[in-house]
Amino acid sequence: MTTSTNKANRAVWLRLLAGLTAFAIIVAACGDDDDDSADATTTTVDSMPEAPTSEADAETPDADAEMPDAESPMSERCGDPDRLGDSINFLNWADYIDEAVLEMFEEECGVSVTMDTHVANEEAIAKVDAGNSGYSLVIVTDYAVEIMSSQGLLQELDMGEIPNAANIDPNQMDPYYDPGNVYSLPYQYSTTGLAFDETAFSTPPTSYSAIFDENSHCGSSSLLEDQREVLGAALVYLGYDWNEVSQAAHDEALDLVLESRDCVTGFDSANYIGNLASGEVLVAQSWGFAAGIAYLDNPNIRYIIPEEGGTIWQDNFLIPADAPDPYTAHVLINYMLEPDIGALITEFTIGYTPNLTVPPLLSDGYYEVIAGAGLELTDDIRERLVWQVRSEEHSIFAETWSEVIAAG
Repeated sequence: MTTSTNKANRAVWLRLLAGLTAFAIIVAACGDDDDDSADATTTTVDSMPEAPTSEADAETPDADAEMPDAESPMSERCGDPDRLGDSINFLNWADYIDEAVLEMFEEECGVSVTMDTHVANEEAIAKVDAGNSGYSLVIVTDYAVEIMSSQGLLQELDMGEIPNAANIDPNQMDPYYDPGNVYSLPYQYSTTGLAFDETAFSTPPTSYSAIFDENSHCGSSSLLEDQREVLGAALVYLGYDWNEVSQAAHDEALDLVLESRDCVTGFDSANYIGNLASGEVLVAQSWGFAAGIAYLDNPNIRYIIPEEGGTIWQDNFLIPADAPDPYTAHVLINYMLEPDIGALITEFTIGYTPNLTVPPLLSDGYYEVIAGAGLELTDDIRERLVWQVRSEEHSIFAETWSEVIAAG
């Protein structure tokens, strides 16, 4: 899940709406640990928090604000200087972090960060699997964690070096793909559903029928380039479970997807966001955060989880088994779980934060996008979301998808 669309524009847009004061950052970064812990036990993200009401709360994290601990050459947030490396190589999804965060870490901790990017979990897995990748920190999506850990590609996290793990919502911990969070911690999460231009519909769509059986926008619709998302959507539309593995169900899903190809412009995970914003695409299978990005350029964009259901997914911090500098990787993970840093990340991605200390720091601009685009994560919506389970049985998705691709 990635896009190169309007990276700078969305960061500037949100910051123009508001900016967090230096005082707010200092309080967030240096607040008493006991207070943070108390907040974490009483805050919930079962639904997105309400937008802040005070002017101070409505401000956005300012990457240029003077950092706490400015009197010392290295902040307490940088771990043990005797163990900290001079540089670190970081593999992340393209356009999935405000680069100001990495610049702040470099300035505050004296560690040079080189970030490479990937556009698919499989690409990231292959880079690490090849050995000697040089990466000490990697971010991939849920199922990829399970694959990499089962292949011995990951090392266990030392939670003693990541005290800010206590900031993470328990609802986002202990996931099916890494019970006990032995190898991973959550970075950001989002959902997959439908995005559409509300001006193109007399009645807003509520079902995948907007792309499948009743597509009224032939030539102006798209599906993701993702076998599990596309086939899963077809399966639930047909009345099956998203993770269904029976041959009969897949035969039906294959027929439905092939029929839809007469109307969709293609399987597109890279360009559809810009196409939604420009009006070239009027309805698209979409990641939630991507719909938020499109909304920034086109306020007519709306996002829904169809009545049949959608998926929830989570990206995660990992340290490869052969990481050249695992200690510095632990420090960088802990740094990105700081409240002010986490706010910068979430403002940029327009995703959902797993960090319970972050929501009070998010700007009015962020909450305006969440509300305006229809991205609120309510209890009702959560009930319609499923995780994409991966096992040997689910290889049938790759087999069905190969038939979709072979059909041209």
